Amino acid sequence: MKKIAVIALIIFISLSLVLIPSLNAETESTPYLKFCGANGTIFGTCHLLYTGKSTLLLDCGLFQEEGYPKREVDRRNRFLPFSPRDIDYIFVSHAHGDHLGRIPYLVRKGFSGKIYCTEATAEVAREMLRLLAWILSHDSQLYNLSHVEATIKHLVPCDYNRTYTLPDGLRFRFLEAGHIIGSAMVYLDFQEGGDDYSILFTGDIGNPASPLLRPQEIVEDVDYLICESTYGNRLHSDGAADMAKFKDIINDTTKNGGKVVIPCYVLARTQNILYYINKMIREGAFDRPFDVYVDSTYANKMTRIYRKNSNLFNDETRQEIRQRKPPLSFPALKGYTPQDRIIGPAVILAPSGMANVGSILTHLAAYLPDPNSAVIFVGYQPEGMLGRKILEGAASVKVGGKMVPVRAKSYYLSSFSGHADYKQIMKWLDNFKRIKEIFVVHGQPDSSRALAEYIESHTPFKAIVPKFLQKIYLK
Repeated sequence: MKKIAVIALIIFISLSLVLIPSLNAETESTPYLKFCGANGTIFGTCHLLYTGKSTLLLDCGLFQEEGYPKREVDRRNRFLPFSPRDIDYIFVSHAHGDHLGRIPYLVRKGFSGKIYCTEATAEVAREMLRLLAWILSHDSQLYNLSHVEATIKHLVPCDYNRTYTLPDGLRFRFLEAGHIIGSAMVYLDFQEGGDDYSILFTGDIGNPASPLLRPQEIVEDVDYLICESTYGNRLHSDGAADMAKFKDIINDTTKNGGKVVIPCYVLARTQNILYYINKMIREGAFDRPFDVYVDSTYANKMTRIYRKNSNLFNDETRQEIRQRKPPLSFPALKGYTPQDRIIGPAVILAPSGMANVGSILTHLAAYLPDPNSAVIFVGYQPEGMLGRKILEGAASVKVGGKMVPVRAKSYYLSSFSGHADYKQIMKWLDNFKRIKEIFVVHGQPDSSRALAEYIESHTPFKAIVPKFLQKIYLK
């Protein structure tokens, strides 16, 4: 009996050595997606796709979750569920830090492939990554300027709506996303094992009501859709009402000689606000003249990139340019340096949009105590952050380590968001004729879950919310 048992064991082991590698080989040749960021959060977008031949990333952004200790934020940014040396190439949807901000860290750790993006995104990325390197040099030291300069050499600028084919047979093209200058949805298709696969990654879907840029493009058929959900359970406030409120706040504040302080992201939000102010000045909407200042070297660089890429503007804006009405240049827009003293009524735009770092702190410290001044928040203010405390009516707040009384008025106008809300996303989805599965990402848990449920109850499409590090094989 013992001899028979030994023979049986030998046969089992022999079969295992033959069959197990075969099973693994079959599994590892099956394309899959692995969700490595922006799951249960709006930060750190990073999705890994294995095609059976190559491994690529769709974005690789910084985790910037507010409310976490800096040590935890740094730990999350350094955690990579893959080896950067194993990544063949990266596709970048747009140049916001939460979508490309970790790529220099990948280069530092050995990534040596190509980084594909639109031409305008490449222009913005060069400046944005240098800014991020400067910010991180005061904080986590995740990477430095030398890593950024090495990363820039890997950028491959591409045209919109042109199909490119890589040596492994993967085809891709960039489609307008309408979010910021150069932003794109990434369409991929490839063959593996005799099957065809197509994937569309939305990046961030633009708000159709935003000015300047073309709206997102229509796609009719795709096997798999990776869809953002920043506003998956929210609607923007009425745009016309917000514009009227914006005008009234500026008029009420400037007539008393006050300052209107607007915390603004350097990219897109600043340019949109300048467009609105310029248009209202041309239309005679303001009761008295005032100066406009942008206290940010990088925001002014981004504005120049916007002007240079006016071919990406929407029809209305390009018509204004033909009529000699430049959308981002006007006499009231003044140069500004930190040494300047602002005299008289003025509108001041400064980063950051969440009012937690940057030159905005100087202006909040100066003008929050002034009852004739006002602060307009044009972006979401997370719980517990300075902007939220001001909006909730705090009598005093800590700004730059010092307590400052709050006497200025404060307002929140949500229609300035550059993201589509859930109804706008659903309207865009109505154009699709076929989707096998939708993966809902880039949103807070309630937001992603709400959008997935809404999709399943209002469309014939299946939608799921992937968990962090979940691997899904593509059938």
